[in-house]
Order: sequence, then C-alpha cells, then structure tokens
Amino acid sequence: MSQVLPASEKLCETIYNCEFLGFVDAARRRVGCLLHPSLHQGRDLRTCSFYGAELCGGHFCISFTSLSSVEQEAVIGSLDDWYLYGLVITDIDLVKEFFTHTQNRLGESLRSGRLKDEEVRGALREFFSLKEYWRFASKGKRLGKYCFSRAEYQIARIEYEKNWKVPPSKFDTIFLSLSADFTTADELREAESMIESKMVRFIEAYQKMPW
Repeated sequence: MSQVLPASEKLCETIYNCEFLGFVDAARRRVGCLLHPSLHQGRDLRTCSFYGAELCGGHFCISFTSLSSVEQEAVIGSLDDWYLYGLVITDIDLVKEFFTHTQNRLGESLRSGRLKDEEVRGALREFFSLKEYWRFASKGKRLGKYCFSRAEYQIARIEYEKNWKVPPSKFDTIFLSLSADFTTADELREAESMIESKMVRFIEAYQKMPW
C-alpha cells in the first residue's frame, strides 16, 4: 500500500499537520475540522488551531481553482472513500494528465452527463485507486512527484535514457504522480500496459453512453 508512512514519521518537518482534523460523523466516513462551529452549537473553536479561524475559514486548496468543474465532478462522483479522495483531489497532475490523454483519444471534451454512469465511474475509480495501491511505488520518502529530505523537497525524475536507453514514457507525468520507481525496463513496460488498460476501459465505458 503506497503513500502511507508510520504515524510517528513526517515527510517534512516544516509542513504543519493540523491535529484537529478527524471524523465528523458517527459512521467515520466524513473527515473535517473538529473545531468547526457546526460541531459546537455555533461556537468557533478554530482560534485554538495553529492557523486560526480566519485562515481556515477562507482557505481553498489549489485544486479548487486548478481543476475544471468537470474534472472536479469526475473525482467527486467516482470516489466515496475519504482517504483515496484526499490523495487524488490534491494531485492535479494525475487528474489533468489522465483526462488530457483520454480526451485526445476521444477527440472531444468530457461531457458532464456521461460521468454519472456507474460503469464510467467504476473505470475512473479503478484508475484513481492506483494512487493508493501502485505496485511500483517508491519505498523512499515520496508523496507523488515530490521527494523529501529533512526540511527540503525536490521534484523526482525517472531516468529513462540513462537506465534503459529508452525515451521518456508518454505516461511519465502519471508515473511521477504515482511515486513510481522502476528497477528494470520490464517493470516500465508492465506499468505502461497497466495505465493503458485503465484508460481503454474508461474510454470504452464513456463511449457506450448515448448522450
């Protein structure tokens, strides 16, 4: 299972992790702010947090403005698991690159109505699940395309030419988002085949829709 570190280990010491994030429903399926006034009869307790009520109340993640409404709808509609949703919605490169490839093959922009079909959503869910269960994920301190070392981080690279004398993969951006770390050319080819099959499944399901 990729993207998971022991609870005591942080990827980067300079990044603050709010200790007031938790489950806000009895079924333990919805994650939110435990200090939010909606949970305390209107009392706003966010002043107790590191960032304070003003910053928390007006903050939107970068995906809010970087992903199109259709891309946001695709992620929201296909994922009902809070953990996987968090991994995917914050990975702008993964979402945009998948839909760039698939829209180019379809020859058209995504139609919102077709994303409501359960087979289409299932195909998206299968692809996005790679973010959590990617067999070629790095064992190092990685989160998507970022490598962490103490208080610093840098963008990872896959050395195709140096390691295997091949040009960069057409799925390079997706591989980086999945924290890919290949050891052989055979692993690379297998990974490309896996991504290709996910895209084909989505396209086939999408094209079945009559509208």
